[in-house]
Amino acid sequence: PRLGVAFASVFVAVLASLLGSRLVHQSPATHLTFAMVEETLTLRAEPLSVEAHLILGCSPLAGIYASIPETQAFDTVKTALALGFRDFDTAPHYGLGLSETRLGKAIAMHAKHIPVRLWSKVGRVMRPNAEVTELDEPFVERGNMPNHPGCIFPDAPTGVTPVLDYSGTGVLTSYEQSFARLGTAATANGIHGLRVHDAEDEARFASAVAAGGGVDALVTLRNEGKIKQVSLGMNDPKYVMKMITEKPNGTFDSVMSAGAWNLMDQDGLEVMLLCQKRGIKIHNAGIFASGLLVGGSYYKYAPASGKILERKERWAVLAAKYDVPLPAVALAFALAPAVVEKAAIGVKSPQEVEMNVEWLEIAKHVPAELWEEAKTLGLLGKDVPTPK
Repeated sequence: PRLGVAFASVFVAVLASLLGSRLVHQSPATHLTFAMVEETLTLRAEPLSVEAHLILGCSPLAGIYASIPETQAFDTVKTALALGFRDFDTAPHYGLGLSETRLGKAIAMHAKHIPVRLWSKVGRVMRPNAEVTELDEPFVERGNMPNHPGCIFPDAPTGVTPVLDYSGTGVLTSYEQSFARLGTAATANGIHGLRVHDAEDEARFASAVAAGGGVDALVTLRNEGKIKQVSLGMNDPKYVMKMITEKPNGTFDSVMSAGAWNLMDQDGLEVMLLCQKRGIKIHNAGIFASGLLVGGSYYKYAPASGKILERKERWAVLAAKYDVPLPAVALAFALAPAVVEKAAIGVKSPQEVEMNVEWLEIAKHVPAELWEEAKTLGLLGKDVPTPK
């Protein structure tokens, strides 16, 4: 869920006051009100590269919406390593640990002498079915279990139950479980960072930020040298802002913000400005707008409306005019702000890995005229920062 217009206006006004900024009303094309600080987003200066700027999003390794063979998952990681990927992002949520297990096996097989950075997430623990108690029941995510009509991971194991737990104890348990599932890959490389995952209702949020809660447990793991980074992995900019401001400066090293900064949606701007101010790096996920910009028909986890499809088609026409693949335009835009350290791309085959690497190379050469015309056409607001 995104901020309602009325609430957003109040929220932005408060933020502007805190940051000493001036309000600029955004073009109706994006249906947003932005708080633009006088020192706007700094744009990236260094050239893009796979190793420095891309993260392999590993949820598809568990088979989203459709099964994929384990060998295909292994080959996908092998190809990514060969083409320069060194960051791999996963989570217990992805196939009830299946993504972590497959990633760990693939790294063990194909990265024996290649240092990698493994990222996972916390907020859910996997309990053997027989160990789920009555106290756990209110927090069981039935919709993420196999044979439930809402489950999008058909290959998820049937012997475990996902239980929401953002407490300090729950986070430490989640870390231990993830380390075990990643196996020798974690033993060799450690877990580089853990992200608080989907803490986007009041109960989850409160448990995560409470004294001795999930965030504090992550800070403890970092202080003990068990992880290098404390991070967030969330969709809703409102909760990202709340999480950052609830805790002291220096708590968070990075934020994985999903679906909030792409060609279709820039409502993560305030998050980016705050992170730039505090020295927190953004890992930009959902850069293809739920796959819409690479030929999909869904947007924000639902079938795209006619209005959204029409806007995507206008982007496609513009990209074709300048002879640039639309996904390359999307990558260039997603990585334009310097605060965006990396962009995550979710792939399920070696061919998709190769295609994304090609798009990244093309993204270096998107003509400035395309961005100017996008603003003239109302596809982007006049104040939205675009690549140089």
